[in-house]
Amino acid sequence: MAEKRRTPAQWRELVQGWPPSGETQAAYCRRHGIAVSTFHRWRERLRQETQTSKSSLSAEELQPATLLPVRLADRPTPPSQEVGAALTVVFTNGLRLEIAAGCDPSTLGQVVDLLQARGAR
Repeated sequence: MAEKRRTPAQWRELVQGWPPSGETQAAYCRRHGIAVSTFHRWRERLRQETQTSKSSLSAEELQPATLLPVRLADRPTPPSQEVGAALTVVFTNGLRLEIAAGCDPSTLGQVVDLLQARGAR
């Protein structure tokens, strides 16, 4: 199969376009004039590049979360009757963690440990 030269950006676009196409990999490659082996090689190469870029975080990005002091009010606030989160934590990457009133402390501890292990900030 005579294949034209493509840039890495073009390969990324082709690789990302395959799953939503709903086609088998062979049919997708045939439609685009690509050898399945070449498609597979580029798919793996791009996957490895993505993994490498994710694992090469700077030391600043790997710093654990900093805890801030909390000042308690003199009188406790009565519990809200609203349904929803009692506490919302928003990380720098936009991820939101909503913690419902009455959340099991053990489960919350496991979530916090997991987030710290993954470098959430």
